Amino acid sequence: MGWGVLVELTMEHEYYAPNMPPVTLRPNDARSFDKDGLLLRQQGTKGFVLAEDDATGLPPQIAIDLHIQSADVITVTAGGDWKQVPQIDLPMGTDHATLDPVRPEVMPTQTPGHWRLAQLIIDITPGVHRKVHVTFKAVSSHWAYHVIGPGNDEVMIEDSEGRVSFAPLGVTTLPDGRPANVLRSSDALPARARPGQRFSLSKPGPFGPRTLIPVLPTPQPLFATVPAPDGTGAIIQSDIYVSIF
Repeated sequence: MGWGVLVELTMEHEYYAPNMPPVTLRPNDARSFDKDGLLLRQQGTKGFVLAEDDATGLPPQIAIDLHIQSADVITVTAGGDWKQVPQIDLPMGTDHATLDPVRPEVMPTQTPGHWRLAQLIIDITPGVHRKVHVTFKAVSSHWAYHVIGPGNDEVMIEDSEGRVSFAPLGVTTLPDGRPANVLRSSDALPARARPGQRFSLSKPGPFGPRTLIPVLPTPQPLFATVPAPDGTGAIIQSDIYVSIF
C-alpha cells in the first residue's frame, strides 16, 4: 500500500522571497483530516497533502490553515487581517491564487494566540495530483527619512538606479525635542525582508554632491497612516531615522 500526492502547494511571499514565509501548515479540522486518511507534510517552500493510493470516500475539498510564526507576517502582508482569517479558494481549474484585499462579508474569526495568515480551501479528486501556487503581496509604503544633525536642511537622497525620487517635507520636531528634516519617497515601495533599493544621503559641496551616508538603512516592518500630500485620503508611511553627527 502506497501513498500519493493529492496537493502540492507552493507558497510565495513578496516580503520574504525567495524564502518561504514563516508559517506552519495545519488542517483546519485535524480530526476529520485524520479520519479521512489524509496526511499533511511541509518541506522547504512546499506543502503536500497525501492520501493512500486506494483511498475512498475522500471529501471534495479540504481547508488548510497558515499559522504564523511571527507577528510580522500579518503586518507586512497586503490584505493581512488581525480580526478575521482571509480565505483563498482553489477550486478545480484554478491553480494560481493571490490573497485579495477585497473580502467577503463572512470569514473565520481570528483566535488570539493562534493567528492565521490565511485559510486555503482546496478542491481535491482521488488520484489527481494538483499543483497549486499561492502568492502574497507585501504592504507598500512611502519611506520617510528623518535626518538629524547639523546641516540636515541641506541634505538630499539619491537612488543609484534613478528610479525613486524623494520630496522634502520640511522640518519636524521629534519627541525628544530635536529637529529632523524629513524626505519622503514620492512612490510607495513594497516592503522587503531584504530590500534591493540602495539610497544614499548627500549634501552640496564645492565640487559637487558630497556623500554623507553611502547606503541608507531600510525601514522596519512598521507602518503608519498619514494624510496624503494632496490633502485627500491617506497614505501608508514607514519612518526611518538617521543621524549625520
